[in-house]
Amino acid sequence: MKKTLLATTLLMTTSLSAGLMAAPTTDGMPAQPRDGSMYQRGFDRMAEELSLTDEQKAQLSQIREQEREKFQTLRAESKARFEAVLTAEQRQRMEELRAQRREFMQERRDGRPPRGEPCNR
Repeated sequence: MKKTLLATTLLMTTSLSAGLMAAPTTDGMPAQPRDGSMYQRGFDRMAEELSLTDEQKAQLSQIREQEREKFQTLRAESKARFEAVLTAEQRQRMEELRAQRREFMQERRDGRPPRGEPCNR
């Protein structure tokens, strides 16, 4: 029972975090590595540590996918409500700021060394 509770708690935490990271952003930029490998590795590690059966893995994967879908819907609804409060000029300015942020983040990503190589900080 304790293992099941722990697995569920870990899954929910992982799925909500993964949902945040896995859900595509509403501004069109991916919020995760495109292959999702980081999240799958985390799930695989959790499954191994908890000695989950194949049935448990399948159930937890299904729950994680359902939570991801709920989160995407909630995120879209929240964005729509937020933007409904803004004027047309404010929405336009917000899109400009988002574009600037995307450009800045892309520049940061482009300047990073490839995975596995040390960074010079």
